Amino acid sequence: MATNPTGTVLDDDRLLELRETATTAASELALELTPVADFMGAEPGDHVDWGVDEYEGEPMLVLSGIPEPQTGDAPYPRQLREEDGEIVAPVPDPLVRAASPEGLGLDLESYDADRPLLFDAITAAETIGLVPVRFDDGDPYRPEPLPGTPDDSDPVAEETIARERDGDPTPRPETMDAPIDALVLDKVMAGAPTDVPEADVVGILEGIETYDIVGSADHVAGKPPLTVDDRVVCLLEDGAWTDRVAPVLESNAVDVDADALEAARECHERQALRLIDTADTDEYGDLETTYHPVVVDGETGA
Repeated sequence: MATNPTGTVLDDDRLLELRETATTAASELALELTPVADFMGAEPGDHVDWGVDEYEGEPMLVLSGIPEPQTGDAPYPRQLREEDGEIVAPVPDPLVRAASPEGLGLDLESYDADRPLLFDAITAAETIGLVPVRFDDGDPYRPEPLPGTPDDSDPVAEETIARERDGDPTPRPETMDAPIDALVLDKVMAGAPTDVPEADVVGILEGIETYDIVGSADHVAGKPPLTVDDRVVCLLEDGAWTDRVAPVLESNAVDVDADALEAARECHERQALRLIDTADTDEYGDLETTYHPVVVDGETGA
């Protein structure tokens, strides 16, 4: 298991909950890993090994995939499970109970499921570092909050948690017909002007895909389009979003507000950067300022 994943990027799109689940015992908690499982290529039934590392002077849980034949030699092997459509990973009790730096220092018997400890994730290939940030009610875990992390409010995480807790039937972004991760949309909307409706941004994202506005043939950089799994990163010329994408959307009766268009453009840029990071290629190390990425489905982008 690789530890100390230095040089990686904090993926703070959604904070992850340490919680009780339907099948964990009262003395055992589990982390909901759905938002970052794709970074590991993780699926329910996969074996993972756990450890503790350090992040800015505080303990950080670390887990990575482990082949099933090696589980007998691993100190804390666990299997990922699916519960209510989410991927969860039971966390070994010793790593939760032990005082820093050997563990998180939590009292499992008094742990309050209504104020779960929330984590941010650092991803490096198949290894994920889980950094404790704060409790759901705003109480900090660390003596000093992480730089850039709000210690009293996390609207994205709190809205998500509230929806799950209250059974809100509002469709989540996971259902949108566009090759953009729901985490990316959530992050962009959290920073967008409050008067930008999410439905308008989703309409633009879906319209680009529905009407095949961009494909590999539109790629203009001096290197081929980047294909990652089932998605393709196409780089467009400066001004393409307003000069070409928006008019086609409007001709198909898609509402194109300027702020919503900018949020959609940012979604594609963030998604492109994620795919470039996944591809681990220097060819697309930095998006050139004269190009603007659009991520398309692999089938339509071919």
